[in-house]
Formats: sequence, structure tokens, C-alpha cells
Amino acid sequence: MTQMSRRNLGERIRGAVAANLCFVVILVLYLILAASYSVIVPLGEAPDEVPHFTYIRYITQHGRLPAGAEEHEAFQPPLYYLIGAAATFWSDTSDFAIRANGDFSFTEDIPPFNLLLHTTAESFPYHGWALAWHVIRLLSVAMGATTVWATYRIAREIFPDDKYIGVGAAAFNAFLPQFLFISGVINNDNLATALSALALLVTVKILKGARQYRYFVLLGTLIGLGVLAKTSLLNFFAIVFLVIGVVLWQERGDLKALVRRGAILTLLVTVPFVLLSGWWFVRNQVLYGDPLGWGLVLAANALREAPLTLGDIQWLVWGLYRSFWLRWIGIELELAFYAALAIPCALALVGLLTLLWRRERLSPQAPLLLSVLGLYVLIVSGSLIPWTATVQGTDQARLLWPALSAIVIFMFLGWAQLVPHRWGNRLACGVGGAMLLFAIVAPQRYIMPVHARPPILTEEDLAGVQYRVDINFGNKIKLVGYELNGETWHPGDTLLVTMYWEALEDLDQDLWLFMRLVHRRGWDLVFKDGCPSAGRYTTDFWKAGDIIPSVHRLKIPEDAQEHRYRLTLSMHPFESEEWLPVLNEQGQVTGDIVILTLIPVVEE
Repeated sequence: MTQMSRRNLGERIRGAVAANLCFVVILVLYLILAASYSVIVPLGEAPDEVPHFTYIRYITQHGRLPAGAEEHEAFQPPLYYLIGAAATFWSDTSDFAIRANGDFSFTEDIPPFNLLLHTTAESFPYHGWALAWHVIRLLSVAMGATTVWATYRIAREIFPDDKYIGVGAAAFNAFLPQFLFISGVINNDNLATALSALALLVTVKILKGARQYRYFVLLGTLIGLGVLAKTSLLNFFAIVFLVIGVVLWQERGDLKALVRRGAILTLLVTVPFVLLSGWWFVRNQVLYGDPLGWGLVLAANALREAPLTLGDIQWLVWGLYRSFWLRWIGIELELAFYAALAIPCALALVGLLTLLWRRERLSPQAPLLLSVLGLYVLIVSGSLIPWTATVQGTDQARLLWPALSAIVIFMFLGWAQLVPHRWGNRLACGVGGAMLLFAIVAPQRYIMPVHARPPILTEEDLAGVQYRVDINFGNKIKLVGYELNGETWHPGDTLLVTMYWEALEDLDQDLWLFMRLVHRRGWDLVFKDGCPSAGRYTTDFWKAGDIIPSVHRLKIPEDAQEHRYRLTLSMHPFESEEWLPVLNEQGQVTGDIVILTLIPVVEE
């Protein structure tokens, strides 16, 4: 070996070591961030997280999979839930109860944005069902780490001499806020994404020349497991058949030999797939009459009632774009920020078009490998069109996550075409640093404020309150003032009642406020049962002397009769009909219902 070749070999080894060390740092930072997101996001405040958790809880309690309408997510393949059940079977989740937030509005874009009420049962140190929930969230974090690792390895396989591409793509993947958000919660997309990324990695290895039978068996195994995580990974079979076709084309030979070779490779992939996932399709056929359980899928999802229009496609693209970066209920970046993020997207596209034009930086194998990755992105994206034509709520980028590794590689590769090759390491550091900053700031600016507690007021803050009162509920909590948003209301209006509560002791109960607009004949025009703080701060957190403001909304029906309705209040513990007594200034019980005021509803 010449001195020059030894020097080149040494540089390659040093470069590989440096790249691997950078990746280790990225992975450690990812684990810290994803674990932080898993703690910051309140339990249940992520896409379908409650039914994902109750699916797992059902398995631990009954020792079998749910069927039919027993669980909302029962149509989902079971692998993610079986893993979660295996990790939490020892935890007592019998005290779990869904506390829906009655003050959340699906139609009005105003707080509170939390779907659930969150009590001290979720506080650290975790126990019971909350501990089980966090354990499963940490499993999701580990699945996200697998995706990041696979992204790095795929890029290294395609660009072995440009190690910064693997580092930059992995950093972009690891620090993408929406990826961290989903990776930190209970969602089967995390397992499906990890297995899809691993299948892409094995695919790349096969196309690069790893033709040993074990790679095809491994590919079939990963697809079988992936389909048991999410049925949409059946899409990967298009890539499988393409890979087998490419292998046969590259090996050439006579027709008989090619047919035999193709049959062997197909069997090597399909046999482990069938052994792993075939039972699921048989079960669906037996229970629901078709292997995909399609009737159950449709019954569990909100169906679209009209054909797709151009406006629907625009809605889908806009939703996917925003939720690629960060978006969920109440969590949204500023419109200007979304607009600014379109610049790196456009630059990535320009860079990719430049790469297609000149291609001098690519190795001989890279065009084929990138073409397969690009095809998979198109397949996953295209499958959203018929799904969107069938159900609602498909504008979520997590549905694209099976192709996330390919997407982030393409984006970083596009940016890399716009800078000199010698600046590659700087580009990776710049992208990684910018995304890391984004990932750190996002929870503080966009997630935590959505679920923030209301301010604790002082007596001085109550000086200008419209109506001062002293309504004592069981010497635990009292209403010290309230305000109304008008003097008369019309059918269809929203009555806003701003209330000011004071805790009379350190409360250890989750108390609920029952509000009613009552006709003089005794029937309810409208009522609401929920947290006295209007869904933002359950009473078991309140300390003696705390003064808590809240804004309660009561929608007056369109067909409301003209009348002076009584606005009544009563208080009870959650899931209890034991009403707290209302006490007067002398401490005497006056009943368990108080008439706060009269609400005049007049017709137009």
C-alpha cells in the first residue's frame, strides 16, 4: 500500500469516526428532547392517544385483543399495543377514568385547548395508570430513536463518501418538532415508522449488492412486523416487487433461471411475512368478513360525505405542510413562521432539480437508490388521496412518517447541492443547530402555553369585578365574584360567565361545577358539568387562599324561548352525586343549589 493510499485510508477512518461520534451526540440529544416532550405534553393531549392507551389497557385487563366496538382503535393491528401491554402488565390501571373537558370547543378557536382534564393523579412521581402511560411513551421514544438511526444508516449507505449527508439528515429527523411530539406520545405510527425505515435500509443494502438470502428474509420479517403495526405498510410490497425485479435484471441469465430465482426471492420475502402477519388477516376474515376488517375501519372513523374537490386537496396539502413542522389542536406556529419555513423547502427542491440536471456528485449506484426512495415517498403520499376521499382528518403529516427517512434525506441532499462540497460539514452543523434550537424553543413557545394553568389572583385583582358575591360550597371552595358578557342574550348567542373562585382549604378532590340555565317550569335550556376553572386547572391542585379566574361558555340554543332563565350552580366530586352543601355567612346549610342570577333571553 502506497503512502498516499494509507493517508486516504486514514482520512476515511477518521471521517467515519467523526461522523459516528456526531451521530451519537445527535441521538443522545434526541433522547433527551423526546423524553422531555413526553413529559411536557399532558397525557391524552396528542392524536388519538386515549384510545391507543385504552387498547393497551384492554389487553392487560382481559388478556386478549379487543374486537368490534370494544375499543375505538380495535381495527388497528396489534403489535404496538402488545408491546405496550408486555411492558405495563404489572401496573394497576383500574382507577383510570376519562375526564373529558366540557369546556373544550371543536367549533371555536379559543382556549382551553386541552381535550381532557388533568388531575394530581398524573403528577410526578407517577403511579398506577399514569406510570403505565409514561412507560409506553418511553417505548415510543425508543422507536423514534430507531427511526433516526435508520435514517443515518440509509444516508451512509447511499453516500458513503459524503458522511455529512447522513449526519445532516439524521439531525433534521431527530430535531423536527413534530417528530419529537409524536415520538413522545402513545401512537402506533411510531412503531410503523421505525419498521418502515428499517425496511428501507435493508432495501438499500440489497440494491447495493447484499444478495444473501438472509436479507430477503429480514425484509419480509420487517414488512410482516410493519403490517402488524399499521396496515398501511402493505404499501411497501410495491418496493419489494421492484427490488426483486431490479435484482433479476442485474443478474440476467436465461429465462428459466430468472423465473426460478424470482420465485425463490419472492418466497423468501412472503413466507416470513405470512407467518408473522397472516393470522391477523385470517382473524379479520373470521370476525368481520374481510381480511382488512374494512367495515370496522369505516365504522371507527368519521367518513367523508362528499366527493373530493380541489379545495379538499388544498386543505390536505396545507395541513400536511403545517403538521410536518409542528401542529396539533391549539398548537400552531405563526403564519409568518410557516411562510418562512417554505424557503428551505423551496431551496431543497431547487437543489434536487440541480442534482437531476448535473448528477456529477452521485456514485453509480446512487441514482437507483434515490429513485427507489423517491418512489416510496410518492407511494406513501399518493395513498393519502384515496384515504382522504374516504375519511376526514387526514391532514396530519404523521401519516407520511413511514417515508420520513427518505423525505429528510431528500431535503438535506437538496440543500447540499447549493453549497460547495467542502462546506458539507458546515451545512450539517448549521441545519442540526437550527433544528435543535427549533426543537428546544417549540415546547416553551407553542406547546406549554396551550395547557398552561390560569393565573393565581390576589384580592387587589378583584377590585373591578362586576359582581362581588360570597357563595360557599361545603367550606371547600367559594365563588367571590363573577362577570357577564351582556345584559340580554338572543337565541344562538354565547353566554360568557367569568367566575372568580377562592379555595378555602388545600383541596385534594377533583370537584366539578354543574351549571344550568333553568326555565321557571323546571326544565333545562342548557347545562354544563365540568371543572370550576373552565377546564384548565382541576381543584385538587388548589391551595388555601388561591383565587382562580375562569371563563365559562354556555351556548343558547337557536330555538330558545324568550324567558328570564335562572343560572344555577352546584358542586360535586367527580363521578359522585354527593352534592356539596351551600352555606350562608353564618355557616348554615341553605341547600345544594344556588341561583346566581337571571339571564334574559329575548327574541330578535
